[in-house]
Amino acid sequence: MATGQEFPDDFEPATLEHPARNVPKPVMPEEAKQETEAGAQAFLDYRTDAVWYAFQTGDTSLVREVTADSCEQCFSQFDSIDNVYSKGGWMAGGYERSEILSDSFVRGSNGIYTLPVDAQSSGVKSVEDQRLTLQQQPFATDAGFDVNIDFRDDEWTYITGSPRNG
Repeated sequence: MATGQEFPDDFEPATLEHPARNVPKPVMPEEAKQETEAGAQAFLDYRTDAVWYAFQTGDTSLVREVTADSCEQCFSQFDSIDNVYSKGGWMAGGYERSEILSDSFVRGSNGIYTLPVDAQSSGVKSVEDQRLTLQQQPFATDAGFDVNIDFRDDEWTYITGSPRNG
C-alpha cells in the first residue's frame, strides 16, 4: 500500500468469480497530520489507499471522511462504488498514486495548496453477475495534473483533482 502498510498473507485480489478477500484497512499515518510537504504526501498516500480500499470492499466511508463535500466528481465515483456493491457486484483494481512534484509545495493566497502531481492509476473493473460491466483503462502522467488540498484544524482535506488548467 502507498502508506507502507503490509498486505496480510491471506489477502486475495478480486476476480470474475469473487470479490477481494481479507483487504487491509488503511490507517492514517501520524505524518499525514502535519502541514508539511511530507505530511501532504502522506495524506495523499492515505487517500489513495482509502480509494483503493473502497474499490476492493465497497466501503467508501474512509475516503468520504477526507474528501470535501464540494468534490462532486469524487462523490459521484463513491456513489458508483456504493451502487455496484449494493447490487451484489464488486470491483477490482483501482490502485492510484499521486506523487507531489519537486519544489511545488506552496500554499495559495486562498489558503489552498494546488499541487502538481505525477498521477498513476491501475484502472478499475466492475463485476456484476460475474460479468465485466465496466472497465476504466490505466493511466499515468507526470505533467498536467493537479490536486487541491486544504489544511485546517490539524488535518488535510482533499478538495479536487483535475487536469491542469482543466
